[in-house]
Amino acid sequence: MAQANRNTPLRRAKYGLMQHLPGELGLKYRRKLRKLYAPAAEAAFWEALAGAAGKVCVDLGANLGQHTRTMAAHAAKVYAFEPDPWTAAQLREALADLDNVEVVEAAAGTEDGTFPLYRTASFDADPVEQSQSSSLMAQKRNVDTSSAIDVAVVDFPAFLERLETDIAVIKMDIEGAEVPLLEVLFDHPVMRRIGHLFVETHESRIPDLLERTDALRARAAEMVQPVVNMDWK
Repeated sequence: MAQANRNTPLRRAKYGLMQHLPGELGLKYRRKLRKLYAPAAEAAFWEALAGAAGKVCVDLGANLGQHTRTMAAHAAKVYAFEPDPWTAAQLREALADLDNVEVVEAAAGTEDGTFPLYRTASFDADPVEQSQSSSLMAQKRNVDTSSAIDVAVVDFPAFLERLETDIAVIKMDIEGAEVPLLEVLFDHPVMRRIGHLFVETHESRIPDLLERTDALRARAAEMVQPVVNMDWK
């Protein structure tokens, strides 16, 4: 309740201004602002799923399947992307009771191939928690570049084209790799077949992506199809 009381228009306006401060202070307020917008993004996600009956959903960065399961309760088919082999195995086990989910053991990117996935230094000690932070982006602050494993990467715009059906909802939480993917996807014709796109951004962990992320936010705000929400958390 205390957090809800703090989520006021005045506070959002304050954080919205202060996120533009230089350096770590600006990143701090950017994180605070995203937390304030997260409940609204979650509500919009549920509302979007209400229209997913008979359609396809895609969970990019499915991790252990919490949101995959939610999507599967509404959609005819869910594709759950998870590149880390340990996490993908756990995901398959967790969702084994769902016959409308297909686990894709690959990362979503802009071309097919094999790329390093960087885990955190603490992955082996606590893989359940640390699996949430693995990234294709070597510059992400909380990964260990000496702990890389090679994983498959799928050309995601081409993957969507091959589906030959409308995609009701895509949830994208791919630890910084959302930026290069969205820069390509936003210009791709397949965007017209997507209803809703929910994206978590990671510029607070990868400050080099700040300007590119802001440019994508500006483009997303002008889109009508799909409806793009970049406040997922």
